[in-house]
Amino acid sequence: MTVQIFTEPLVAIGGLGGSGTRVFAATLQAAGIALGRRLNTPLDNLWFTVLFKRAAWSRTAPNPSEVVAAADLFVRAMTIGLRDSLTPEERTLLQQLRADLPPLGAWQCGATVEDANSLIDSGPANLTAAQFWGWKEPNTHIFLPQLATRFPHMRYIHVVRDGLDMAFSANTWQARHWSHIYGLTIESDTPLRLHQLHYWIAANRAALDYGSAHMGDRFIAISYEDYCRQPEWYWPRLRRFLGLEPTISFPQDLLRPTTIGRSRDHDLSLFPAELLTLTRAVQADVMAFNRLE
Repeated sequence: MTVQIFTEPLVAIGGLGGSGTRVFAATLQAAGIALGRRLNTPLDNLWFTVLFKRAAWSRTAPNPSEVVAAADLFVRAMTIGLRDSLTPEERTLLQQLRADLPPLGAWQCGATVEDANSLIDSGPANLTAAQFWGWKEPNTHIFLPQLATRFPHMRYIHVVRDGLDMAFSANTWQARHWSHIYGLTIESDTPLRLHQLHYWIAANRAALDYGSAHMGDRFIAISYEDYCRQPEWYWPRLRRFLGLEPTISFPQDLLRPTTIGRSRDHDLSLFPAELLTLTRAVQADVMAFNRLE
């Protein structure tokens, strides 16, 4: 039997690194949504990592047309494959990205030369077990405006973890590499924890504002902590959001939350009162999205 391969993704999952996006990826994967052929342990799609977490873009914001071109390569890799469809210019670009990655290069973005090789040599997808596909990669939110425009039917799940807990997270990659996207700079005399919270506010606010203004019912923001508390409430909501059959039950044994409430063990006097007010406002807006029907 021939199975139709959808040329547009059903869903993407993003959020700050360490926000708990893996739980959502595992949930959707267990529900039969294909998330890619090259995944790491947290279920990040490493082809997305190669194409979008570029060293050059970590220094200078990309032109929107560059992001769209990366999205075109990504969707082709996920469906028909790139092995027999690359133009000379595209092959040159991918080889340049490959050269930046370990062990050839020093760019530490979570991907390696082998991940780039598998992308360049990708063939047609075998989606016989699941017609719908998507991906999870925390950095997706950085490029949400271009991706949402390029894929006008794609739905996006933005995962938000408690801002104060995230300020004390060891996962600082995004704050160190994407701050310039939001007009932030890391000052030498600013504690990294303080910068982390500034970044958390700016990045999540940008995703919430864009999603609510431009994506309508294709966008949902979910509190990781609230999802862990009551997954049985969220799962029907997510099923409806994605148009999945109501007979698909919530996968068991996926929720193993750790480090919730981590900030309670730290001195919070580092954070100015106005910054805490902005943090609470973002979290309130996330909860408002959670309750929308």
